[in-house]
Amino acid sequence: MKRTLIAFTAGAIIVGGLTFTLGGNRAESPEAATPAPIVLHEETIVNALTESAQLVTLTGKAEKTEPYFNDKWYGNQSAMVHVKGKFMLGINTEDIEVTTAGNVVKVRLPQPKLISLDLPYNKMAIHQSNGVFRKDIDESQLKALYSEAKSEIKADITNDKRAQDKAEASAEKTVESLILKINGVEAVKFVR
Repeated sequence: MKRTLIAFTAGAIIVGGLTFTLGGNRAESPEAATPAPIVLHEETIVNALTESAQLVTLTGKAEKTEPYFNDKWYGNQSAMVHVKGKFMLGINTEDIEVTTAGNVVKVRLPQPKLISLDLPYNKMAIHQSNGVFRKDIDESQLKALYSEAKSEIKADITNDKRAQDKAEASAEKTVESLILKINGVEAVKFVR
């Protein structure tokens, strides 16, 4: 008797549920219970990426030694200025191009560029050697040597293929992880 009662109660719940659904009430059918697909817009992706102005994709150390030599009949004057510091490569988020195709996001990243170079002037090493009748080099010459070393470091970083490739790979990884956190994104594809 108990088995019949349990089976009947279970049957009554199912039948009651079907009767309720078929009876014309506006209850959701099983098909309507699946959520509507999420439609992605480029603006949603861009807003998520531009929360910060820049993405730092590579940091490193840089250094350069700049020689100076001045030979006159009354004596030599020479110096070596050693400049060192840190740099950061990255991308401006406003330069990222985004398009969507369904739930796939296509991204075109800008070329990573030098966004920070910290070469403290007061921490450069100066080695001087002067003839008997020569003075140490003056501050303006030190500043010129420092500026030359700094511009050479910038050029070296910009032309360093290995650093550029690492910065680009890091940018792709970072942007992909940010975009995949957006609800509804299935995949991220990078285009050149």
